[in-house]
Amino acid sequence: MDRKKFLKALALASLIPVPFRLPGNVDLPGSGPCRTQRDAEGPYYRSDAPARDVIETAGTPLRIDGRIVRSNDCSAPLEDAVIDIWHCDASGNYDMKGFKCRGQVSSGTDGRYSFTTILPPPYGNRPRHIHFKVRAKGYPELTTQLYFHGDPNLKNDFARNAASERVITLATENDGLHKGVFDIYL
Repeated sequence: MDRKKFLKALALASLIPVPFRLPGNVDLPGSGPCRTQRDAEGPYYRSDAPARDVIETAGTPLRIDGRIVRSNDCSAPLEDAVIDIWHCDASGNYDMKGFKCRGQVSSGTDGRYSFTTILPPPYGNRPRHIHFKVRAKGYPELTTQLYFHGDPNLKNDFARNAASERVITLATENDGLHKGVFDIYL
């Protein structure tokens, strides 16, 4: 094989995700086959959000349920993970002085978490989205974003590169509550 073909093959091979394994076929934390895609933190993150499972009520009601799961086997729950959540308000603004539309929840012994908030609106070319920062002992911190099926801005924004697992379908109950499931793999 000539040098150009070799370099091209090498460059293409680097695009194929292969989990790094320690000797003995042991996965590093966060290196499994079902790992949740990382995303930009963005300029609107604020630390020290309050612990609460009702984050915002002024807008279209939304409940997200999910599990924090180990990526090395795609099924073992991670308990006591802290999930930091933030998004814009119903007008498309981020609160940078207080903690409106911000909160933290923790996963239970079964890895489950749940919170209620509002369905954030799209703004500019950004689709509707919610930011997550997940911390669990022994795992690298994960910052990711959740998107919603049917949002026309998904194809205009850098979110078009979002893994399909981060774009969820919502069900709507008779009382107008939108519900979705977002499992996160560390």
